[in-house]
Amino acid sequence: MKLNVIDNRHSIDSKAWYTLRPLQKYMDSAGIPTMWGLGVGNYDRCLNLKNNKQPWLFCDMPYWNRWDPRAPHDNYSWRIIHSDIHITNILSDVSDERIQHIQLKDWRDKGEYILLAPSSVTINSFIGQRNWEQETIAFLKTKTDMPIKIRHKPRKNGKSGPAYADIPLHEDLKNATCVVTSCSMVAIDAVIEGIPVYCHPRCAAMPVAQTIENFGTPLFSNDRLDWLATLSWHQYTQKEIESGMFESMFKQMYNL
Repeated sequence: MKLNVIDNRHSIDSKAWYTLRPLQKYMDSAGIPTMWGLGVGNYDRCLNLKNNKQPWLFCDMPYWNRWDPRAPHDNYSWRIIHSDIHITNILSDVSDERIQHIQLKDWRDKGEYILLAPSSVTINSFIGQRNWEQETIAFLKTKTDMPIKIRHKPRKNGKSGPAYADIPLHEDLKNATCVVTSCSMVAIDAVIEGIPVYCHPRCAAMPVAQTIENFGTPLFSNDRLDWLATLSWHQYTQKEIESGMFESMFKQMYNL
């Protein structure tokens, strides 16, 4: 495996280095471009690679076992995706051994409100829908008079993520009839909780969700276990990267 690991001047103690540091052993300037997040030049780099159908690896926050600054340790997981920002299909030949801790709840078919979870402006711009939030609210109001509750990505003092939320996600999901999002990972928690999701095609929940254009016809998928198994092999702890597990699985899945 040969990876061109792009530094982008990340601080050596930043979250990015939990992924980039162990990937350095595959470093080759002629290898597959590998980067963390869409900041510091990566936005244009990823967009160009995607548009030109060239391979790349994208690292960022995981689907679960997420970094929590309140209890830092070195066994958190980190997302690694091949040639996009999320995996959006189900792989049929991967083990479910990494999802045994996840308990799926039955699908629900009622609730008190729609939970709208916009992705960041950066992500919405990346998928070509900078005004996603405003346009989606306008669209939903043509389809329903149900209340719309908006949950933006939690941010505080220049930091972002679930740890900085004033209202825990489970509180906003508790009485939601569905979740509508562009690409937010709120969709992952929603599907596990049995809440139907409507999302953009490049959202990680897409294999078990409906597109927003199909609002009103929820998908109660029977493929959630296979979907979760697929997600589980697209996130790795630092130790799992160092051990060679990441390399072995990505060779199997993508012939790298």
